[in-house]
Amino acid sequence: MMENLLTWSAPYGGAALLLLMVLAIASYGLLLHYKARLTESQLRRSIRLAALVALPLSFIAMEMGSQNWGIAVLSFVWCIVVGITCKNEITRRIAGSR
Repeated sequence: MMENLLTWSAPYGGAALLLLMVLAIASYGLLLHYKARLTESQLRRSIRLAALVALPLSFIAMEMGSQNWGIAVLSFVWCIVVGITCKNEITRRIAGSR
């Protein structure tokens, strides 16, 4: 199965793309699990941290050439999903406190 995944991911970034996919899925799963326990300021920091990780990673991936565009897209999508999840949790808390 790993050979099929490596063959599929080769044009988009190869093994680095697969590793980043695993990290993105794991970090998002942890965010979903712990978002109720995080304070509002920690959720805002999570949004900023996602941007601080995704923007340089996507820039480096784009500079490495057209073979790594999958890494750039994955980092942008991960950043957007984390940001939306944190924003929705913050909005839910604000609406619940009224």
